[in-house]
Amino acid sequence: MSELLDIVGQHLDQDAIAALSQSLGADPDQTEKAIGAALPTLLGALTRNAENEQGQQRLHHALVRDHDGSLLDQLGDWFAPGQAPAGVNEKATQGNAILDHILGNRKERVEEGVSRASGLTGGQTMKLMVMLAPLLMGALGKRTRDKELSPGGLGDLLNSERKEVESKTFGGGFIARMFDQDGDGDFDMMDIMKFGMSRFFGRKS
Repeated sequence: MSELLDIVGQHLDQDAIAALSQSLGADPDQTEKAIGAALPTLLGALTRNAENEQGQQRLHHALVRDHDGSLLDQLGDWFAPGQAPAGVNEKATQGNAILDHILGNRKERVEEGVSRASGLTGGQTMKLMVMLAPLLMGALGKRTRDKELSPGGLGDLLNSERKEVESKTFGGGFIARMFDQDGDGDFDMMDIMKFGMSRFFGRKS
């Protein structure tokens, strides 16, 4: 069981999906498909950034400093169209920075994959990922605090999360293929989306 995806999923009720869809200018079905594809992919990328001790220490520091999980209780403000309250807009800047850090030069590739799987435009997909990245970090920050995890404990948790996600995606190993050295490894975003749709919304398509 993926603890982090379950934490985020508990907050993605129909009201949250409706607000997010309105903010994106998208159909709720497309929004759900995009979430199903994007969140497991972002989690996989995050686990890859904590494969060594230095990465674990940096991530642990960022979580303690900036991500206490409170954003998960502000989804109405976070997803609402228009001007968000003070402090929430700062998370959008963080979202871009998180994506740049965990995806690097694979960001456009992931955006294209999520867009194809969901039917969202590239711009809608990127806006969605900017919103989802701080939620995932918030869930990880909450779990880190609740369990009083050290950097090493954080690394163990993320390794377990990676194994869980890859075991549930057909063929497994999509993270390694997505981040292969040449950036041209084959991975099926549709399989990832089916896993995410089942996890979050109880359906595969």
